[in-house]
Amino acid sequence: MKNMTKRGAAAAAFMAAAAVGVGIVVTGPASGAVVPQARATLVNTAGDVVGEVVFKGHGSHANLVEVDVTAPAAPGLGAFHGFHVHTVGNCNPTPSGSSNVPFGSAGGHWNPGAATHGAHAGDMPSLLFTADGTAHATFETDRFDVDSLLDAGGDGAAVILHAGADNFANVPPAYGAANATTLATGDAGPRYACGVITEP
Repeated sequence: MKNMTKRGAAAAAFMAAAAVGVGIVVTGPASGAVVPQARATLVNTAGDVVGEVVFKGHGSHANLVEVDVTAPAAPGLGAFHGFHVHTVGNCNPTPSGSSNVPFGSAGGHWNPGAATHGAHAGDMPSLLFTADGTAHATFETDRFDVDSLLDAGGDGAAVILHAGADNFANVPPAYGAANATTLATGDAGPRYACGVITEP
């Protein structure tokens, strides 16, 4: 009963202070809260929206990535698909770029450390599609923060969903040496969908 009385008195004091505006500070999300910091809407070459990627984190750090994709026309349903951050925030479906492919405008994998594939800052886990053409994933990464995603070299960045599986350049010696394509892209195949990374 004494505790209830103390709580009641504390609540009354708080309400009284609020009424006269004494000692009340209104802040944003609680310190340490994980909130959306950036997002990308994925579209295919026909311009259809097929999914969304949300980058969440503390402050300016995007360390939690949430992905929802519904792409019933995607090739290789029921399979893994390569999934990466690319260097340019441009998702023009007209073939372009050094390889003259759809969404070539997004450039190559985001790789400020000049690493081989699998260690690119923009490499993310592959998405596993179910037979109905949906994929959902949530994962954590410390390879990038929001500021770098929104201003990757001054021209933004994009997310690319590939049509094929990504081997992450993991080619055991028994299968021979990894070729240049594997070391650069993981042989993930054509670019199926693209989304420019923007502020939420």
